[in-house]
Amino acid sequence: MMDNFSYLSIGSNSGDRINNIKHLFKEFENSDVNVISTSSIYESEPLNSLSNKNFYNLVIKVETTLDLLNFFSFTKSIEIKMGREDKNNPDIPRVIDIDILVFNNDIYNSEFLIVPHSRIHERKFVLLPWAEISDKYILPRYNKSVNYLLNNVKDTSKICKLETTL
Repeated sequence: MMDNFSYLSIGSNSGDRINNIKHLFKEFENSDVNVISTSSIYESEPLNSLSNKNFYNLVIKVETTLDLLNFFSFTKSIEIKMGREDKNNPDIPRVIDIDILVFNNDIYNSEFLIVPHSRIHERKFVLLPWAEISDKYILPRYNKSVNYLLNNVKDTSKICKLETTL
């Protein structure tokens, strides 16, 4: 039985971006993580980065038996396994980027993890796909719905829905 839920933001802007995302889903198949819902894939320009390759982004809802810290470790281990380099350098292309947006309705702050993610309200590339699968979800800390945050985001970057499926 899965006790915990999380929304994750997934991104890739290196190599075969669709296959990178498919590979991530394969990693989930034999784990303590069950994918419940998946948004469409969106293409977006990189924010605050010198990287010139656009991202493919999506948001997924998962259930897991893992607690937050073990889940965080699990997502980081997948990033490393798939070839993710230094996460602190925004200019390095990313084979896969997994951000925990929320975990249950918990609020957690440490030097290495903040949940809900601290920049959700600034990122249209997160809010647009998230609204597709759960627009009425009320985010802890913000006390606003995903849809409200999307309609009030200041991010004006171009984001296009892809006509592809996983």
